[in-house]
Amino acid sequence: MKKSYKRTILAIGVLFLFLGASATLCVSAKGPWSDNFDSYINGQLLDGTGDDGGWIGWANNPAAYGTVTNANFRSSPHSVDIKITSDLVHLYGETSGEWIFTAWQYIPVGQSGGTYGGTYFIMNDVYTTGGSDTHWAVQIQFDNINNVVESEFDTGNPTLPLIYGQWVEIRVEIDFITDWFKFYYNDQLLIQKAWTAGVNNLDDGTLCLAALDLFADSSTTVYYDDLSFLPVGDELSCGAGGPYFGEVDEEIQFTGSAFGGTAPYTYAWDFGDGNTGTGETPTHAYTEAGVFNVTLTVTDSLAATASAETTATITAPQPVIEIGEITGGLFKVKAIIKNTGDAAATDVAWSVKLAGGIILLGKETTGTIPTIAAGGEETVSSTFILGFGKTTITVTADTATKDAAATVLLFFIKI
Repeated sequence: MKKSYKRTILAIGVLFLFLGASATLCVSAKGPWSDNFDSYINGQLLDGTGDDGGWIGWANNPAAYGTVTNANFRSSPHSVDIKITSDLVHLYGETSGEWIFTAWQYIPVGQSGGTYGGTYFIMNDVYTTGGSDTHWAVQIQFDNINNVVESEFDTGNPTLPLIYGQWVEIRVEIDFITDWFKFYYNDQLLIQKAWTAGVNNLDDGTLCLAALDLFADSSTTVYYDDLSFLPVGDELSCGAGGPYFGEVDEEIQFTGSAFGGTAPYTYAWDFGDGNTGTGETPTHAYTEAGVFNVTLTVTDSLAATASAETTATITAPQPVIEIGEITGGLFKVKAIIKNTGDAAATDVAWSVKLAGGIILLGKETTGTIPTIAAGGEETVSSTFILGFGKTTITVTADTATKDAAATVLLFFIKI
């Protein structure tokens, strides 16, 4: 590991000799801040020039650049590629309050190399331009040999399983008020302790986030995207509404919301069927039935991002069977069977039953209608009816039922 805590120990005796020099220690607040690398040009080297958004190489070395790339990204179109000689630094200088630092990381399957195996995520509480007085508060190794995420130098070397081939959130919750921080990987707590403890737990640190250092240590590509450093309570969050329900080809209105961050916001929707949308309240129609995972990504004016998920459950159009007019007359009862739904009904079972009075013939008639088109209707008829007295005619079709009071006068049915 190129940057071990030993450098700090060697520098302690001469630390104050440098305080008057032109160095960046911890002098001014730099939050809130975010960078999604989308304002840069694909292939741009972040090596400390004026158009690099404040990114510099370690010790102002241009050869320690990171590369803006569209080869992989969490938010389109860019991320930053940290590999081989990359030792990319961004300066902050925050000394008070409660903050959340978020970074999204993608380690490709087969990532390899590194002096000790893998790449590093480092946060410094003191950083000087030349690096001579730098002090480490957080040093996390992504070990591609043992396939673990490790907080180096801490007792017991706490670890979590290393995740390859997907975007994973790194979140550091920093409380300068109580001198404490928590480091989360994939929403799992890896380490928590005093910020001023330092990586070697010598309690010789400073209440300051001076710099972030993305250090490849000669390992192959690792991508970072959607970095932010925001006050607690002010971090961007969003909601995707839902869950949503509808039918195939029905326009569904989605409702997004955003909180915190810095307005104005932009809304990007992934409807889960290969289609996307924009805006706070877009509409979308699905062409197939199913349950779709819907994702909303909100970006604020500082390029911070937040995502929320919901579902859309889409059903195929269904037939709706209703009983229309029931009529009597000579010998028979007729009824209209309607399909008021949006899909054809098939094999519709129906019946005409008479209950009450003296029914000698035609007490019950059953049948099946092969097809009723959407919006269509069919007329069914009973068999020959013969009887006397008052009766109740019940017509059923599928799950629909309708009654009609009637009087049977031998072979005439009066309704």
